[in-house]
Amino acid sequence: MMRLRLNERILILCEGTTEYLYARSLQMELPRSLQRAVSIEIFFQSQNDPKSLVSEARRRERAAQSERNPYDTIWVFFDNDRWPQLSQAFELIERYGYRAAYSSMCIEHWFILHFEQCGRAFANGEEAIRYLRNLWPAYHKTKVNAYHELRERLNTALNNAVRINQNQDDTLPIHRRNPYFTVQELVDFFEQLKLKDI
Repeated sequence: MMRLRLNERILILCEGTTEYLYARSLQMELPRSLQRAVSIEIFFQSQNDPKSLVSEARRRERAAQSERNPYDTIWVFFDNDRWPQLSQAFELIERYGYRAAYSSMCIEHWFILHFEQCGRAFANGEEAIRYLRNLWPAYHKTKVNAYHELRERLNTALNNAVRINQNQDDTLPIHRRNPYFTVQELVDFFEQLKLKDI
C-alpha cells in the first residue's frame, strides 16, 4: 500500500467558488490526517482566466520551494468559458507537470453528467446552467453543495464522462474539444488518497 509522507503537500488552485466548494467536499471525505495534506484555494483576480491561474500556481510552487516545503502535486481546477488563452494554459500545465480538473464548457456540464449522458456542445455557461436547472431545479452556483447533493449519482457521471471523452476527436487539442472532462481524474485522485496509509 502506498504511504503518504507526513510532510507531503498537495495544492488545488481553483478558478472560482463552485470549483472550490466541490474540491473542499472531496477533501472532507478524507481521513482528518490526510485532509491537512491538501490545500484548496481560490485564485481571485480581475482577469480570472486559466493562464493566469496556472501562472499563479507556478508562483506558489516556487514560493513553497524557496521555503523548502514544496508541493508534491499541484492541480488547477477550471473550465473552458471560451477563454482565449486556454491553449497556452494547457501548454503551461504540461510544461510544469501539473494536473488539470477541467470541464468544457463549464462545471455545470459536469453536474449534468450526474443525470444523463449529455454530449451536447454548449455554447456558453449560461446555456448549460439553464439545461441543468431543468434536471435539477434547486441548483444555485454557490448556495448548493453540488458534490454532496449529487454524491449518489457520482458513478453515473464518471461513466458518462468516460464515454463522452471517448467520442471526441483525439487529434484535437483538449481546449478545442467540447464537451470534454477531466474532473473525474480529480475525483479518482481523492479516491486514491483514501487508500493511502499514513
